[in-house]
Amino acid sequence: MKMDTEDSTGPPPEATLIRIAREARGWSPEHAAARMTTKYSGSSWRQMEAGYRGRDRKPVKVKAPVLAAMAFTVGVTPDRLEEVGRKDAAAILREVERQEAQVSAQGEQPSEMPPALRAAPPHVRRMIDAALEDVDPEDRADVLREMAADYETVRKRRTWTARDPQRPRHAG
Repeated sequence: MKMDTEDSTGPPPEATLIRIAREARGWSPEHAAARMTTKYSGSSWRQMEAGYRGRDRKPVKVKAPVLAAMAFTVGVTPDRLEEVGRKDAAAILREVERQEAQVSAQGEQPSEMPPALRAAPPHVRRMIDAALEDVDPEDRADVLREMAADYETVRKRRTWTARDPQRPRHAG
């Protein structure tokens, strides 16, 4: 008698890899999805990590471009994707990394951008780039450091409030 391996073994290996990388960064699925360069929801991210969706546990097979974008977001390397059997996504991820390196070499200098801002979601990066257009190149490093400090403060505050919701007081 042949058993369905999806249900008996849990999520596929690539889903486990993505989940572990996301958890290592301390991100929720919603937070990770918001950092993707393409629009992706937290619930879709959760379904991918679980390997199924809905009550009937319909298997979820993530397309290679989406898996590559997820891997890029959480810092999984192409080699690790290949290790779990997703050579298709690994090839796309290598190209994404090549293009990202090319853009960085042509435009902004990654060494100049503080790590907190480099890890910011694409919409935040676009706002930063727009704000820096009018900044004197000599002042750019100072402005970036200030922006990074402000961004980290807000990010930590949001993480704190999301993790520890206030409980209503009971009368009586």
